[in-house]
Amino acid sequence: MRSYRTELGGARVGVWGFGREGRAVAQTAVASGADEVIVVDAVLPADAADFGPPIRLLSGDESLAALRACDRVFVSPGVPWFHSVAVELRASTTPVSSATDLFLSAAAETVIGVTGTKGKSTTVSFAAHVLNRVGGSAVAAGNIGLPLLDVPDDPDLTVVAEISSQQCAAIARSPRIAVVTNLGEDHLDFHGGVEEYVRAKARIFDRGAQTLICEHEALAQLRALSGPAVDFPPVILTEEAIADRWPTIETIDPRSTMRYPHNQPNGQLAVLAVEASLGRQLTAAEIADALDSFTALPHRLEVVRTVGGKRWIDDTLATTAESVVVALTAMPAQQRVAVIVGGLDRGISYRELDDFLLTGVRSVDLIQIPSNGAEIGRGYAAAQPDRVHAAEDLTAAVQVAAALDVDAVLLSPGAPSYDAYVNFEAKAAAFIAAVDQL
Repeated sequence: MRSYRTELGGARVGVWGFGREGRAVAQTAVASGADEVIVVDAVLPADAADFGPPIRLLSGDESLAALRACDRVFVSPGVPWFHSVAVELRASTTPVSSATDLFLSAAAETVIGVTGTKGKSTTVSFAAHVLNRVGGSAVAAGNIGLPLLDVPDDPDLTVVAEISSQQCAAIARSPRIAVVTNLGEDHLDFHGGVEEYVRAKARIFDRGAQTLICEHEALAQLRALSGPAVDFPPVILTEEAIADRWPTIETIDPRSTMRYPHNQPNGQLAVLAVEASLGRQLTAAEIADALDSFTALPHRLEVVRTVGGKRWIDDTLATTAESVVVALTAMPAQQRVAVIVGGLDRGISYRELDDFLLTGVRSVDLIQIPSNGAEIGRGYAAAQPDRVHAAEDLTAAVQVAAALDVDAVLLSPGAPSYDAYVNFEAKAAAFIAAVDQL
């Protein structure tokens, strides 16, 4: 394991949030010789009794005051950046950090960092796949699953890291290679507005990245919204850099998820990142081999069951309006689809999804669940009330879908899962369990 003893040895470390990332921070702090690790979360985990000194677990907002006495505080991605205590800590002399920030302080030169509104997980997974396919050694980590602090300490290992806007907001050092997939509207409850959201994303490259890889549109948005103080590294644009070596969709193996049109730009960004990492161009044959051999990403248009003549598809990674539109567009045009939407309300606009539904280019039944399902597809519900169904929870939504005359059922919530579930994996598991009960 990497040592962070210089930063954490002998320190009193605060950890705000005890999910997957918070646990990794706490364990790393203990291994690095921290004197005390104070963990604060809204609710103590079921295994709280398993943790003893130097870890001290506290629950409830009233316990947040304990963080003020820490030498360094690590904030988990789910904590609102404008929470009064978070604002107070950032205004104090207490360094506010994150697991991503700590990892990059020691390993930035080995990292390809990927951020963006949508397409991050596919870009990260495909980049790691390509590197391993062409003889390199890579692991996908970060927001995609494996906590960065749990990545093995191997100098020959390239870490392809998915970095959310919340994680970007707290980093002081950029990865060596930065990728921005695209920029839409997301996590406004965390950042306070679109400009702040884009500025947070810009930290993936403006803290010392050697290369930025993106498309023209994303670059234009970054320049327009990130502000004049942002320092841009050399930029590689997919439109100029890879078009002559990229195969047509028709030549990609039909079993590969890279045939989906929305995955094409993700794949191109990933290949360019790999080339920047290796210091050479990949051949057309290497690219074709990687595309043909890439399998479905869990929780992204993943067919999990075929029951009652319907395909049941887990798309819980779709947490924005744009992502739901992408999922529906990927469905065969002649088929009728039911889509289950709803989750944590972040105050984002769903107009893009409403506009898509109202075009009628896909035959869609919309099933709305709490917390914000009723806000998703409001215009469609007014125009096509017989195609919109309310359900009290996910289990009820599955039962509603089972009774519909559709070819496929998508759990593509358009919102995070934290209102009712620990994470998106738990929501996906509940979906599959409900289908199995049919």
